[in-house]
Amino acid sequence: MLAAQAALLLAGLYGGTVVAQEHGEDYAKTMGPVAFLWPSDRIWDAAHDNSAPCGTPSGVTDRTEFPLLNGQVALVAQDESYSIQVAVSYKDNPTSNDDFETVIASQRIPSLAEGHQCYPLPSPPADVEAGANATVQIKYIADFDTDESQTFYACADITYVPTSAFTYQVPCFNATVDDYSISDNTGDDSADATTGAGAAGASATAAVTTETSDSSSSGLSGGAIAGIVVGVVAGVAVIIAAGFLLWRRSQIKKRARQQAASVRAVDWEKPMQEARATA
Repeated sequence: MLAAQAALLLAGLYGGTVVAQEHGEDYAKTMGPVAFLWPSDRIWDAAHDNSAPCGTPSGVTDRTEFPLLNGQVALVAQDESYSIQVAVSYKDNPTSNDDFETVIASQRIPSLAEGHQCYPLPSPPADVEAGANATVQIKYIADFDTDESQTFYACADITYVPTSAFTYQVPCFNATVDDYSISDNTGDDSADATTGAGAAGASATAAVTTETSDSSSSGLSGGAIAGIVVGVVAGVAVIIAAGFLLWRRSQIKKRARQQAASVRAVDWEKPMQEARATA
């Protein structure tokens, strides 16, 4: 039974990675060099991604529930970026950089490689309560699609909820791809991609670097890299959930065995003998 479940998990993880590779280019067209993987960001617009404060003319459309305490953001990058600053505005609809307060200075995230990174956010001020709205902003520098460094922006709109009521499993682990290449022979490289995904699943907080031979290979685009990372995130979430269920099942069986042993160990004759002796 356990072997069958493990096989299904590996198949799901491999399938997610393949789908991510196939749809990487489409995914790239929906984001700039860096985007929010969680919480959900505003609709990206290539013509405005250098415009403050949110890199898009789109206003607030949907808000993501966000815990008051121990909140964290997950970023996905398809191109190396620098001086990443994270800020928060507690206004319902911030319109300028002056509306934001820096919560993670750019010196703390001097660079961000292609892949996925997760960062904890400080708790909001004491006067911000459950039900309050806020907007999280990232501001960073990249030379995306040009030879010149430019400043980029992206925003994600949130609504704070009590930490006890927040049950969503945030896709938070670190996985960077420093040099991922794929050759024309897809047979061998499919195995390499699966190995890289498995390494991420084995250590959810470890940085994963997948590297193949430079001979007869062509580099993946930034969109494909971003897509692969999203596939790995989904695979890791499945593995974690399945592992928890297996652990729960083993604990239930263990308690059942202990209870059965306790019942069988009772000497039912002794209380009856003592009762007859005192009669």
